Amino acid sequence: MTAAELAAQVLLWTGVAAQLVCCVGVWWMRDVFDRLHYTAASTAVGPALIGTSVVVTGGAGAVSGTVEVVTACAVIMLLSPVVTHAVGRAARRMLHNDIGPGPEEVADS
Repeated sequence: MTAAELAAQVLLWTGVAAQLVCCVGVWWMRDVFDRLHYTAASTAVGPALIGTSVVVTGGAGAVSGTVEVVTACAVIMLLSPVVTHAVGRAARRMLHNDIGPGPEEVADS
């Protein structure tokens, strides 16, 4: 086993362990806002480690596989904060109903 293969294995299993911890955290937490912390981590930590593992091994043997993995990880990491914020804002509005329209929306109506 080469050093690259060993590094890829370590990255892969660390990513899988991170995903498992996030799944247990989502299952264990009772509040929607606490669960959001684990779901946000599950879309950042695990995919980054697993994607790095694929890049280290060279993907499917061709450059296109590596490019696809890097692109998928980049999209996930760019959109994850937006989705997490939207879910948190919707949950806050549903539970507390204290998020109102902004000042520009009030002036328009």
